[in-house]
Amino acid sequence: MLPFQFGWSLSQLNLSTFASQSDCDARPVADGTCLMFPGHTKTEWTYVVNAWIVGGMIGSLSCGSLADKYGRRMVLMVSALFMIVGGAIQASTSSIAVFIIGRVFAGISSGTATGLVGGYVNEIAPPNLRNTLSAGLQVSLSLGTLMVVSSFFFANTTSGWRYIAGFQIVWGGVFLLLASVLLSESPAWLVAKGKRDEAAQVMARIYGEEYVDVAFSWFEPTTNDSSDIETPPEGFDKDELGRSHPQNTTSLLLSPLFRRQLVVAIGLASAQQLSGVSDVFYYSSSFFQNAGIDDDRIGSVIVNVMNFLPMFTTAYAVARYGYRKVILFGFLGMFASAIGITIAFLVNVAALSIVFTGTYVAFFAMSVGPLMYVVVADLFPDSVRAAAVSFCTFSN
Repeated sequence: MLPFQFGWSLSQLNLSTFASQSDCDARPVADGTCLMFPGHTKTEWTYVVNAWIVGGMIGSLSCGSLADKYGRRMVLMVSALFMIVGGAIQASTSSIAVFIIGRVFAGISSGTATGLVGGYVNEIAPPNLRNTLSAGLQVSLSLGTLMVVSSFFFANTTSGWRYIAGFQIVWGGVFLLLASVLLSESPAWLVAKGKRDEAAQVMARIYGEEYVDVAFSWFEPTTNDSSDIETPPEGFDKDELGRSHPQNTTSLLLSPLFRRQLVVAIGLASAQQLSGVSDVFYYSSSFFQNAGIDDDRIGSVIVNVMNFLPMFTTAYAVARYGYRKVILFGFLGMFASAIGITIAFLVNVAALSIVFTGTYVAFFAMSVGPLMYVVVADLFPDSVRAAAVSFCTFSN
């Protein structure tokens, strides 16, 4: 549920009638245009968009150490509180400066979700389901972007943006209600803290009493033959070494022990963002409007459907070809699609811009989109996973 809010916040401003710069620069501002803070400047809107990113950096960088200290469950629930506060501020204010503050709060929640959920799922899932379930983070995120752009057909009014922002209050409240009953602490964290009895109770609740002993064995290091990305040397007991070095988690993560894994993880996380796909979710409405499309909402929905559906092919592709080939294939497809987008602009064919933007997003969605979270979490042992995923998400 928390990654859903990431996707929701990612695209909640992506409607041309909310903030088309030409409409907002007009004096007087025409009715039905520049619906959010009429007359705002380009600089102010840049702050609005990027405030969420700043909050995300804060949340992603801090969540790892906090989760190691207080537990995954506690940090995830606090993240939902930030979601509620951020949504309340955004929905209620008439000041763009205060709205920016609300975006920072929402960003902290989003950054915490992406920085922690992938590792948390990896820690509670059976080994044979870890890759599949970890990819659910990107599925939830993509569903959030699809749902928010779909809401534009109903929220294209002077107060519609307030309902979109306020939805986070409801979503965060529902999460807290369900989490208080259903969300379990990570067994891996409990074992690391020496709370073996509590870990056994959690395992019994999740897997059943008869599988507790088996579940404990899942915390022993195993070789993942399906991954052809960077792996530790043969016989390298990551978890045992992690336990035998009582230093600070961050110091351990930055030590030569995990240097190769960290370089690969940061490189992959950075590559996902440097692909430029976020610009599609921030600005596709303006992009399609400039391409000559009458209703940019239709283009945004098509692109987000293309972002959602291909992810369901990822597990099959990885099982057959491995992480490396699938990720490289995705980047190759994105490169070809980017060329197609450029050609569409040069020949001024609006339909082609939608087609190639859709394929660009589709290649992302079936490769590096979901697999970044899976691979990063899979590269590290339980002893440093939360800090590692947090650090890599910050670099993203």
